[in-house]
Amino acid sequence: MASAVSFPRTQRRPAYEPATGRASYPEIYYLKRIDNSRLRREVDPQKRRECFSLLGLGVLAFLCMFLYAWQHFQGIRYGYEIQQLRAEAAALQNWNHQMQLEHARLASPERIEALARKDLGLEPATPQQIIQVGDRSPRSPEASELAGNLRVKIPGE
Repeated sequence: MASAVSFPRTQRRPAYEPATGRASYPEIYYLKRIDNSRLRREVDPQKRRECFSLLGLGVLAFLCMFLYAWQHFQGIRYGYEIQQLRAEAAALQNWNHQMQLEHARLASPERIEALARKDLGLEPATPQQIIQVGDRSPRSPEASELAGNLRVKIPGE
């Protein structure tokens, strides 16, 4: 079984009492009011210059790091934009190829003829339905049909 042991209590002396064996002198405190509100600290120009030069150096280092980081992140962002634009260009080229195939399929004469026969009920013309308009005489190779051969009246001639 455990029993509690108590130690004898020693009395501690207060802080204001002197240690034993020393002479005790009364301590007297005088209160003196000091007004430092009108005092101004003397400014050391060399310390001020040193402080401002360190501050300027810190700002310059910060700006350099900021510009480097900004350039780095802009490069990354532009890389992502380039990849996105390349993917978009590839999709547009694929779409353009599909549209060209669709145009070629829709403009094929065989398809147009089949639609004309089936949907509109059209048939090729017979030789009796063809009427030739104009002169059928053969022309000489020297005769040119260019607009420059026409005579035009110029006013004032």
